[in-house]
Amino acid sequence: MKQNLTNSLIGQLSRLKCELDAVVRPESKAAIVRNLDALIERLSTIRSQFADATLQERVSKVQRPFQEVIEFLESVKTDEVLGTLLSQPLQTKPARPKRIPIEISPNLTNEQIRGLLAQDLSKLELKAVAAQRGITVGKTSDEQVRRELLRVLDRQEGYERLATPRS
Repeated sequence: MKQNLTNSLIGQLSRLKCELDAVVRPESKAAIVRNLDALIERLSTIRSQFADATLQERVSKVQRPFQEVIEFLESVKTDEVLGTLLSQPLQTKPARPKRIPIEISPNLTNEQIRGLLAQDLSKLELKAVAAQRGITVGKTSDEQVRRELLRVLDRQEGYERLATPRS
């Protein structure tokens, strides 16, 4: 609010200065008077806000906690134990390295799919593998997608065993 008041007041004073430069024209005198009236009104509003008891009360409520924090921080400077504790950097967990995405090539064989399923695939990677076998993923969990893929692979391999001639 203070910043807005300051900017507005500076703007009004700047306009007043420009108009004073053009005071030689009679039509600008009326504009100067209007702007002076607006400036006086604005300054009166600011004066009444500073005189408002509730503003002073709100400021005093905020001042006390700030003062307590400042006093605490100053006492930490002289207290060896607190100073040591606060000077030690907080231990943070090391950032987990990002997993390198696995490229899912088209037309995977059943063995390649089984090898991929043994790895930790993301949802998108599982979806790409499932799409190759005509499986829709939807909102199913990763484990359900894995089970469905293995079931389809087992069924397909069973059909292939049945289709191969016995020697």
